[in-house]
Amino acid sequence: MDSLLHCWMAQQQQSGHPLCLMLDGNHEARQRLMANRAPSHYCNLYSETAAAELANTGPLILLLEQLNEPALADLLLHPESNWGWLASLSASDLVGVARHWRERLRVAPEGRQVLYRIHDNRTLARALAHLGKEHWPAYLGPLISVCYWHEGRWHHHENPAPGDYPAPDPAPWLDTPNPHAEAILHANILRYLLAEHSEDLAALVEFQDPRIWLAQVLEQARSWQWREPAQLEFLVVRRLAEATGSSVIHWLPRIGEAPGEHFERVMEQWHSEVGKGE
Repeated sequence: MDSLLHCWMAQQQQSGHPLCLMLDGNHEARQRLMANRAPSHYCNLYSETAAAELANTGPLILLLEQLNEPALADLLLHPESNWGWLASLSASDLVGVARHWRERLRVAPEGRQVLYRIHDNRTLARALAHLGKEHWPAYLGPLISVCYWHEGRWHHHENPAPGDYPAPDPAPWLDTPNPHAEAILHANILRYLLAEHSEDLAALVEFQDPRIWLAQVLEQARSWQWREPAQLEFLVVRRLAEATGSSVIHWLPRIGEAPGEHFERVMEQWHSEVGKGE
């Protein structure tokens, strides 16, 4: 076991702080860890939330009592699989921990199932690196200390003021930059075009790499400050139609035109051209 991880676990135990594990519910260790515990010693994080239908595959919080149990030892030997993270508590009670994270799960308006990936050690690492320490107590809540794997090594941090805190609105950790956001956006857009505009995408492939083309289109969106999903969808779909057909739109903004006004004007222009062709 890594010396930093070993020292952290030993220190927490010597201080009388029970340990818990936040585990990705899709990890193969899930069933093995649950089988060795009483129901009161683990909790499905998504239970009793709007995401309850995902509870059986969602993240788990488990109390750790036998640190030499095989399933746990296997996890600790392979932290690069990003299975989750470890924390210490003031008491062997998961109720407060579960309530704390359940209040911080939803990151989108009602009706949209978008959940904060708190079980991912990379999410935890990015949030702690991004937040000022004055925000750590509201983020970590009842957790006394956390230990996690990030960028090839173990890290640990102490919560300056463990306790029960209401979830702030807006939550500052939701502004944490994601270094993979651009790649995720590109992949999602190409997947959407393949599903909904496959003929135009196939025509584009004949004379241009779709990834290069998309990068150019998204750079245009950034320069115009078109960030909303509807703006991106309109720009990408209409640019694809232009690249593979005869449709032409006068895209450039006018001097002094705000991003929203620019978008509305261009969209009205397109609707007008479509109406003329019918």
